[in-house]
Amino acid sequence: MKKGFGLRFQQIITLILTVAIVILIVFYGYRPVSYNLSVGSVCTTDIYAPRSFVDTYQTEYNALFAENTVTPVFIRSASASDENLERVTNFFTLVRQTRELRIDENGVPVDNFDEQFEALKVNLEDLVGSVPGDNDLHTFISMSNSAFNLIEDRCISITELIMMDTADSDSLGDNISVHVEAFSEANTSYASYAPAMRNVLNLLLSTNSVFDKAATEEAAENAYLTALNDPVMVDKGTKIISAGEVITDHTYQILVDLELIRSDTFDVVILLRIAVYELVLAVVMLIYIATVHKNDFGDMRITYALVVTFLIPIAASVYLTDMSSLLIVTLFFATICASYLGIGAGLVLSLIEMFMMWPLYSFDSEFIFINVVGILVCALWSGNKKRVYNSAAQIILPSAFCVISAACYNWLLGSTVNVFIESCVWIGVSAAFSIIIAIGLMPIYDLVSNTVSPVKLIELSQPGHPLLKRLFLEASGTYHHSIMVANLADAAADAVGADSLLCRVASYYHDIGKLENPKYFTENQAEGINPHDDISVQESVAIITKHPEDGVKLARKHRLPDSMIKIIDEHHGTTYPAFFYNKAVKQAEEQGQPAPDLNDFRYKGHVPSSKESAILMIADTCEAAVRSTKLEELDAIEALIRKLIKGKIDQDQLVASGLSFDDIEKIVAAFRHVYAGVFHERIQYPE
Repeated sequence: MKKGFGLRFQQIITLILTVAIVILIVFYGYRPVSYNLSVGSVCTTDIYAPRSFVDTYQTEYNALFAENTVTPVFIRSASASDENLERVTNFFTLVRQTRELRIDENGVPVDNFDEQFEALKVNLEDLVGSVPGDNDLHTFISMSNSAFNLIEDRCISITELIMMDTADSDSLGDNISVHVEAFSEANTSYASYAPAMRNVLNLLLSTNSVFDKAATEEAAENAYLTALNDPVMVDKGTKIISAGEVITDHTYQILVDLELIRSDTFDVVILLRIAVYELVLAVVMLIYIATVHKNDFGDMRITYALVVTFLIPIAASVYLTDMSSLLIVTLFFATICASYLGIGAGLVLSLIEMFMMWPLYSFDSEFIFINVVGILVCALWSGNKKRVYNSAAQIILPSAFCVISAACYNWLLGSTVNVFIESCVWIGVSAAFSIIIAIGLMPIYDLVSNTVSPVKLIELSQPGHPLLKRLFLEASGTYHHSIMVANLADAAADAVGADSLLCRVASYYHDIGKLENPKYFTENQAEGINPHDDISVQESVAIITKHPEDGVKLARKHRLPDSMIKIIDEHHGTTYPAFFYNKAVKQAEEQGQPAPDLNDFRYKGHVPSSKESAILMIADTCEAAVRSTKLEELDAIEALIRKLIKGKIDQDQLVASGLSFDDIEKIVAAFRHVYAGVFHERIQYPE
């Protein structure tokens, strides 16, 4: 209980310190250099934009300019339109009345028509408000009745058409000319009257549009909002002000927006924003770890190692961003995390780390895109336990995808050739370098945390390892047995998606405990010599069942990884050596004594707690049984394998392994395939 509480306390303290360190690092790297400047002061240095930003001052200026220069809105006035039509109608009514006064009742022209003509002009001034020229009036008075009727009808029609739409001062004259010209072209015999029609209509008609204050104000507001929604963007690296220039209101507002003006308040606000941002990501990371990888952080050595690995790229970014914002350092953590904790942890934790350091890269979208691609490829490759480890491919593949993603991004944006090349080179070199450093540091992590990585497993698989050399020289039968177990376990792990490399290497070492008493195990005995014949059953059982315990001691002495030590401890589970138990039962019957307690014959290990451990247990049992029965017929071998697996299930040895019945079938098929290669039919060569 106290141990569990102490572990939980250490984990909580580690988490708090890690988040606090991340917040301080990001705050230190994100906080821009500030200047003690004010409006009217002279700048002593060139200042460039540390990030892309919205120029709020210029955006507001553009919005106000758009609002104040909006075109006034005019709408059609029905009353003005009716007044225009009434004036035209009254004009032709007065002219018609005057035309009738030219001739008396006998059809003779009157002598005093000049008086009538002048009276017409007075009446027009009173009723219509406008008087055409004398020539135009004489044209209307002197034309024939049919012509007058046609002209009157067309002028009223033209007025109605024009007044149906909004007619302002700019368009009214043009519309009159267009309609009169159309009349003239359609009625060529009356074309001579067109100038008089045009002059009269231009004189009588006025605009029918009135200013709409509400619509104009709405248009101005829309123009203002449209300008605000299209802000003025200033790219990162743009010179804000040159040395020797005076700080204007505009420049000062830009410096304030970029938080470049020295102020204690700004520092507090930035720290608060960074803290909230990082805490949200930390909570997401905590939920993921507590839900999926709770047991992986039980060993504080592993926790400390991963925390240091997590912090290194973030801390390095503070200084590396001065060189370039395109350096990819997240692959360092992605490689190590995926190698030790698997693909899922490598993906999720690396993405969270990327977002935590994003402020250091001025929230650059290219940084996010390329890092996401690189992390996905790196984690999928580094955490894939089914593949054969290849460090060259682990370096080249993620780096190549990062370069390809950078090329696609810059091609999409239409970047210049120089930017295109610079981006690809920086990204490719930094991605490869990050992975190389991670691979190079893995042995140190293996040493500190006693965890297992592909590099460590490959090192342990070499025949020159002291334990394997001892096994080959002192227990050659056990050595060759382990090689065969490794082949079986490797094939089975591939079939069920387990860590095949771990299974293979652990198989080499699973029986190293037999080095304490190699001759007491059948595979190492010479013909006809069996040391068990000279000791009691109880002594034989003690020696046989002690070899997993002895193996654990040797493994710890030689600092084998914890995952392999667990497999050594679990490869016999809590089973018992049936041969010696049956022998003890037979002896008890012969002596008339009760059967011995089965629990006294059991191995002192634990049941397999992982697929890899269970696979090795089954492979170990099957290899020993097939070797001892000397079966070579595949159907008989498969039947024996199924019988042995059923025995493990009946003894509850696989309950905690995570193996399903489907996995069991795949394991049987994999074993059969291996034995098919071992016992294949050979060609009979001539003597």
